[in-house]
Amino acid sequence: MQVTTTGSNQIKRCLFILLWGCCACSKLYAQHTIKGTVYQKDTRKTLTGAAVLLYDEKARIKAQTQSDEKGNFAINNIQPGFYRLLVSFMGNRTEMIPVEINGRIKTLTFSYIQLSPSISLSRVEVKADRPLMSIRKDTIEFNAGELPSLPNANMHELIEKIPGLTMDENGNLFYLGSPIKELFIDGRSLLQNMSSAKRVMEILKADLADKIQISDKKNISGITEPGKNEKVLNIVVKDEMKKGVRGTVTAGYGTHDRYNAGTTFNLLRKKITVLGDVLANNNNTQSDAGTNYAISFNGFNQQGTNKIFNFSTYTTMEVSKKIKLTVNLRHQEQDMTSNDVQERENILSGNSTFYHSNTQNHQVNKLNGGIMFMEIQPDINNKIIVAANVIRETKEVNKNRLYNTTSGRMDTLNSGMLNTNDSAVNKTLDANISYSHKFGKTGRILSLNAGMKNGWQDNYQLNLSENYVFHPLISADTIHQRVDPKNNVRDLMLSTSYSEPVGKYWALAINYAYENLLTNNRQNTSDFDIFSHDYVPNDSLTYRFDSRVVNHTVKPSITYNKGKLMIVGSAGLSLSTLNSNNHTSGEKFVRHTTYIDRALNIAIKLDPYKTIMINTNGMTMPLPAQMLWPVNNNSNPLYVQLGNPDLVNAFINTLSVSYFSNSIKGVAFAHNLEGRYFQNSFSNAVFTDSLGRQVTKPINVSGNWGIVDNNMLGFRIKHPGITVNYNVAFDYNRVLSQINHLSNISKKISFLQYIAASYNWRKTLELTAKLGMDYQGNMLSLQGDYYTDYIQYRLTFNVNAWLPLDFNIGSSVQYTKNTDAGAQFTLLNGWIGKSFLASKALAAKFYAFDLLRQNKSVVAFYGATYRERLETTNLSRYFMLSLTYSYGRKGGKHPLPPAH
Repeated sequence: MQVTTTGSNQIKRCLFILLWGCCACSKLYAQHTIKGTVYQKDTRKTLTGAAVLLYDEKARIKAQTQSDEKGNFAINNIQPGFYRLLVSFMGNRTEMIPVEINGRIKTLTFSYIQLSPSISLSRVEVKADRPLMSIRKDTIEFNAGELPSLPNANMHELIEKIPGLTMDENGNLFYLGSPIKELFIDGRSLLQNMSSAKRVMEILKADLADKIQISDKKNISGITEPGKNEKVLNIVVKDEMKKGVRGTVTAGYGTHDRYNAGTTFNLLRKKITVLGDVLANNNNTQSDAGTNYAISFNGFNQQGTNKIFNFSTYTTMEVSKKIKLTVNLRHQEQDMTSNDVQERENILSGNSTFYHSNTQNHQVNKLNGGIMFMEIQPDINNKIIVAANVIRETKEVNKNRLYNTTSGRMDTLNSGMLNTNDSAVNKTLDANISYSHKFGKTGRILSLNAGMKNGWQDNYQLNLSENYVFHPLISADTIHQRVDPKNNVRDLMLSTSYSEPVGKYWALAINYAYENLLTNNRQNTSDFDIFSHDYVPNDSLTYRFDSRVVNHTVKPSITYNKGKLMIVGSAGLSLSTLNSNNHTSGEKFVRHTTYIDRALNIAIKLDPYKTIMINTNGMTMPLPAQMLWPVNNNSNPLYVQLGNPDLVNAFINTLSVSYFSNSIKGVAFAHNLEGRYFQNSFSNAVFTDSLGRQVTKPINVSGNWGIVDNNMLGFRIKHPGITVNYNVAFDYNRVLSQINHLSNISKKISFLQYIAASYNWRKTLELTAKLGMDYQGNMLSLQGDYYTDYIQYRLTFNVNAWLPLDFNIGSSVQYTKNTDAGAQFTLLNGWIGKSFLASKALAAKFYAFDLLRQNKSVVAFYGATYRERLETTNLSRYFMLSLTYSYGRKGGKHPLPPAH
């Protein structure tokens, strides 16, 4: 027994020593560190934001970091071995340092790394495994050369390969969920506050890009405004592409008289960029016939059948070293016809009523507009920005609708027809001028801003309706009216801000803003008189309102900025006066309101690639003056919108926590959790009578709240060349309303999952796939917390291949299923093409749309007081043959992969 115990103790001691030794060795290995300081050789000054990469013997990236504000960097937890340390900074040569880490050295320090000026960065040693991206201060830079594309690919197809960069079905760009609000070419603004960049991304070809850069959007003072989290995108053009003029001329004609013709051109220079686009077609697309109609996540086609004619130009230039100018001009025409089938459940406490309609639509829109943006910088301390936006839009709408309303027992309550002819002219003029001055002391900045916005809306309507009521008695009601509503808005805004540094890390600022908003609204209504065969004024539906809102806001703020930690706190005091006059009834409303806004924004940089942001805000939502009076449009007399002069301002409280992470290996991740709580939120009180008519009135309610959790992951596997973007989002909203004087709580749940992947093989074959699942749930307290839900699935798969002898084939397929609408269909398109001449300058393509003849458009929607299903006729099967000539192209024949 004693021997056994002794042996056991010896074994335990040996195991303890072995375990301790392993832990000690592990701890020893984890302590190896490389430190250093980066300088500019000529100026002897430290460099902030220099990229530091550590490669192993196989040219694989093992670690990454950036130098801080003092030029220092550190890489921890390095295993023993042989490495290469590469240090680079824009405009300087890259320094490569051989490194050996062994057990005897815990910390290896390079106290004086010097980078020499150079117009190009050295690529020695990193050519074998060039990073997809790099980070320089607040700019994320992607190497376009690491994202291979097929011949004739456009910029849209290139950016889809960037991890974290996505475009929605409306053409809006996002990076890790943050909206991209401005597009630059070679550092010059091309699109200001863009609503859609899709067509511009088709005009620009993928092969002209050298780098794609994404950075934070800054204000006129060059400061990123806390909490906004908006981005800008800059395309750096290759030097060899800054010669000549490039563009395309396309014409296509097909069955059922389908046509698609257009021309594009682009002129890219060091100091000027000019893009042009002319497009005319009737095949329900905003792209020319030379573009492969690869189906987007929500389908590229428009509802109904459309004829369009668009003309647009985009110009950005350096007028001089001190002046940059951007001018965008556009003309758009659209002629659309459709047939809509609507099924709507109007929710009541007992049995709901059901509204069914079939509508023939014909709509013609014309738009002319221009944007001018000029940046003047006389010197480094002064900057002036002048912007103007002019739009004139005309619209003509004709609707013929047959409808009926039934009860829950399917008894017909009413039925009838509506005929509406509506013409409108809308004009908008925006002008803004800003001035910023930086004083000699760093951080001392004065900004001035003045803006004016004018809007004019002139409508002319002819409404004819016949409504037959069956319960409780059979009766008929005919309305034949002429309505002439007009709405004019003038908004004047003035603001000034001043910031002053106090101490090394602190700064104080104060902002004052003045706003004067004037709204004039009038409507003349006349009824048709069968005896005089003329229109007689209807005083009960004729009215005139005007409203003036004057706001004074003072907002002081304090900023603490110590490099990796930035805290901004602010509180605003606003004095608001609302004067509203009802000239028809002689009533006048005057309301004085004092409210406070507050905000606290915290940004924590864990390292140059990882950031945590915490934002809490309390903000007043001023009462829209339009809610004080009825809505102008009387095109459907079954739905009446009243005004409410007793409304008060709403207040929204938000709290959000965000985490962003990037890696030069091509991995991007973002997580955002946000909660919202509303006080005196704007909602609706709906009264539905037994005849199916609805009267809606805006009201204030308290208790609305919601929560959003959004996660995005993007990554790229260089070999074999796969990019994946994945998004999962959860959204919960609790909304209060009133229906027939009873309170109703609507609880809405949304759960969205979306994944997109692209694969490029030797610049010859490209596959893209997108899969989405959108879950929508709705619970209404008015119906005993009855819960209804549906799921919409979408799957798209696109194939594009280049074959020997310059043949090109491809196919796009989209499968859609909506469990609520009871609809599922498959849209299948395909094409085959052949290129001719040098550099594939001439291309012929035969295109087939909707081969299975299943194209549909079905939408299900849950509102606070109704559920709705809308089905619209869409363009069906056609075939088209097109020719596209590309001029000004560079490069030789596209090489085929070597034979095996």
